[in-house]
Amino acid sequence: MKLHEVVADGLKQLGVTHLYGLIGDANLFMVNSFVTSGCGRYIACNHEANAVLAAIGHAQVTGRTGVATITHGPALTNAATALTEAAKGGNPLVLICGDTAPGDLQHLQNTDQKALVLATGADFIDLRRADTALEDMERAFRRASLLRKPVVLNMRVDLQWDETGPQKIGFEPPAPVLAPASGALLEEAVGMLASAKRPLILAGRACIGDAARQALVALADRIEAPLATTLKAQGLFDGHPFNIGISGNLSHPTATEVIMQSDCILAFGASLSKYTTEDGAYTQGKRVVQILPDALETPRMAPPTIRLIGDIAGTANAMTALLDLAEIPGSAATDTALAERLNAEAAAFDTLPAEVATAPGTVDITMALRRLHQSLPRRRVLVADLGRFVFSAWRNLPVTQPRDLVFTSHFGGIGCGIGQAIGTATTIDDCPTVLVAGDGGMLLSALGELSVIRRETPDLVIIVCNDGSYGAEHVQFTNRALPPDLSMTDPPDFAAMARAAGLDAVTISNAETLEAACSAIADRQGPLLIDLRLDPEKVFK
Repeated sequence: MKLHEVVADGLKQLGVTHLYGLIGDANLFMVNSFVTSGCGRYIACNHEANAVLAAIGHAQVTGRTGVATITHGPALTNAATALTEAAKGGNPLVLICGDTAPGDLQHLQNTDQKALVLATGADFIDLRRADTALEDMERAFRRASLLRKPVVLNMRVDLQWDETGPQKIGFEPPAPVLAPASGALLEEAVGMLASAKRPLILAGRACIGDAARQALVALADRIEAPLATTLKAQGLFDGHPFNIGISGNLSHPTATEVIMQSDCILAFGASLSKYTTEDGAYTQGKRVVQILPDALETPRMAPPTIRLIGDIAGTANAMTALLDLAEIPGSAATDTALAERLNAEAAAFDTLPAEVATAPGTVDITMALRRLHQSLPRRRVLVADLGRFVFSAWRNLPVTQPRDLVFTSHFGGIGCGIGQAIGTATTIDDCPTVLVAGDGGMLLSALGELSVIRRETPDLVIIVCNDGSYGAEHVQFTNRALPPDLSMTDPPDFAAMARAAGLDAVTISNAETLEAACSAIADRQGPLLIDLRLDPEKVFK
């Protein structure tokens, strides 16, 4: 077998079903072997960054390691932002990247790829020889899965046609079995909980899974505590009568009041970032017990009162058992009055808000997104690019389970949404993917991928929040009474460009066209782009 055939077969042995990429002279034969041998589905993107981002999107909605492939040199520099996004987000990813032959100093695409990769926070592993190919691949996939980070597998172009015998993968992707937290710190944490008058359980992304959810709900019911989530765990407690929703700057008024009145917070699988705690306002003066499944996250955020390391479900069950053993009564923090207030919040959300007056040819973002929410299936995957519109998107287009929220903003860059939406929409086939992006993000990275969307025909709805500006810069100019001219984008007609690429598209500029867009969602037969025209002076700041 040739090396490129061995690598393709190795991906099949590792259970890789989706490979995202852009071919060049260092990876084209491997991709060809992957496709022609029926190893899995190959989705070609038009920019290397979007190929890597697509693999991140795939990883977020499946919980598995995403896989992408690109060639060398400028292909890798093009992907640097995407690799950094994966590293900061703790997304398991393997990028099979080409490299120039050693000693070929005059190769135009020769660069120090290891130094570049390490600067992004990703790991770097050389594919050493043809006869070590699967051994090196094993190591890359193992590190990506265990450390929840991107790993670049560096595959030299001069090795592609080297001969070797068939090779077998000698491991399965690890599924670590963790023990519950135990000992004196656990007992101290339960003591805090036992004395609390208004406890609150907060769950983060690490709580995804039936076992963790059931254990947290049982603990909450036992101590009569309301349940909240971080943004990235939105929907985890959907349907529970005392689910107060998201903790942070997306909290509704009742949730904010409940969180502020709490005296002890049990934070399971949550990093307690400033966005979840409102810059510490939600945790100030409270006893905070943080339970994490491993120690990888501990240096990142402000320390809690107590930090426990252990299995989420097992630790929650251990707390419930200790409370039962000591016959500790419930806190009475959940009652009929709270249930009624939460029902009122839900009813208010189901009612369209009054429309805020905007400039001619534009609509109110909150009312428009809420109406689109009503038109979309209740279950959908939300991919929100970054921009000042994003809070409105997260608030008005909620998801019903955590894996249906694809977070694209770990590195704080616009334009990371389209790639992750491609990865999501080509993976999930039982509900639509909804991408919400700004005009700046679309201009930066999305227009070149419209042909990919046409070719793959996923169930994808793209909502372009088009206020004709770079929002954060517009805010800074206007806050200082300076003209915002430099922040204006003068965008093209996105709907016309989408139609030219072979997609269906509509523009929303008033109440009538908003209803037409809702009808287009209901009648869609393939990808749909919605150009949502907004007033830059009235977008959420």
